[in-house]
Amino acid sequence: MNGRKKGIRSRMMLLVGSLVLGVFLLVALVFQVLMSSYMEKSATQALSVSRQDILQDRREDRPPKMDRPPTGRAEMVLVSRDYGIESPWAEHGLDQRGEEQAAFVQGLEEQLAVLGTGGVRKMETGNSLYYFTSVERQEIPGTYVVFFINMSDLYSLQQTILMFLGVAMLGALLAGTAIAWGIASRIAGPIRHLMDSAVRMGEGVYEPITEEFQDLELDRLKQAMNESMIKLETYDTEQRTFFQNVSHELRTPLQIIKSNAEGIEYGILEGAKAAAVVREETDRLGGLVEDILYLARLEGNSNDMVYKRNDLREILSYTVERYGPILRKKGIQVEYDFQEDPVWYLCEERSMERAFQNLLSNAVRHTRDRIRISCRRMEERILVAVEDNGPGIQDAELPHIFERFYKGAGGKHGLGLSIVKAIVQSHGGRVEVSTGPGGTVFTILFQGEEAC
Repeated sequence: MNGRKKGIRSRMMLLVGSLVLGVFLLVALVFQVLMSSYMEKSATQALSVSRQDILQDRREDRPPKMDRPPTGRAEMVLVSRDYGIESPWAEHGLDQRGEEQAAFVQGLEEQLAVLGTGGVRKMETGNSLYYFTSVERQEIPGTYVVFFINMSDLYSLQQTILMFLGVAMLGALLAGTAIAWGIASRIAGPIRHLMDSAVRMGEGVYEPITEEFQDLELDRLKQAMNESMIKLETYDTEQRTFFQNVSHELRTPLQIIKSNAEGIEYGILEGAKAAAVVREETDRLGGLVEDILYLARLEGNSNDMVYKRNDLREILSYTVERYGPILRKKGIQVEYDFQEDPVWYLCEERSMERAFQNLLSNAVRHTRDRIRISCRRMEERILVAVEDNGPGIQDAELPHIFERFYKGAGGKHGLGLSIVKAIVQSHGGRVEVSTGPGGTVFTILFQGEEAC
């Protein structure tokens, strides 16, 4: 399949060559048709005048007047059936063009032209072109009065012009293909350079394209490729880091589970305590795997997510209720700042619940004794905030808290806030954080047509 494809150079040269060839052939054809039509029409008009003189004499039942030259531009010659020339006008001085008549009659003989058939006919002999008509003499059977016009000069001019057109076509064809080659090379060169960059990018070599292109389209393509290269490099780096972190996070609980299992097997550890550790690490491992799969589902735009209008206040209240035992155990008071009317938003309920759950879990781990939850609609925006009165986030940690597997003080496996960010962004919102010695506030903002 690829072997049949042509390069830009070949295509442009073929296109330009075909265009030049087509135009010149059309011009030559039109010229030849018009020139031939003109010669035939002129000859027919001239020969008709002389022919009508002979036919008029015959209709009036009188012998033709052979003592006068033919009218019009036609020449006249008497030809026998065996193509012999008879010149009864010599005595009248009418055979001054004997050589031309002889050449014409020789052409008739060479082509075995049939005489006396009437009408105007064309004859080409060598470089000469004749139009002729003939009438048989009634008084001398087997002898014909032939009127002819020599169009050799016009015919020669026609051939010369056609030859000139052919030479011009060849020159234009060479010039056109040369220009097409130059233009195609100017286009194909940068494209080949961009193609090589794309191949290197596919091999994991992310080198920006620094070459400057004069063509706007190529320059835009270069910019798009550079932007894609940056995104791919960032994505590749994130993926490498992600798998490294996943390997580390999975290795730690597995190693603990293995150690405790071996302790139980060899009787080194107390069975109940070791089993409790194994169960705890298994739960931790299961939560990690669940979070990883959930992130993959979010990034893959899974089709099993069902969006419908939900009252965000109800989702927040349900989330807090689920944490009721933990909140009571730690003596944490929850304050609500909800508006009275429903706060409707088009969302996937389970995903939104998970985002609120992760924010609440984060607040429970860091707060001293109070958590404030807000949910309000402000014009075309919806604000959801989870505030704690903990020690706040360190300045060095703040830029990294939404990164995958980044664990701050008291964190689990570093995926909770990254999941919150992914869920909020998948719903067309953004999440912000403000912190200080008096606590931390995570704010989710939704806007758009759904915020109504």
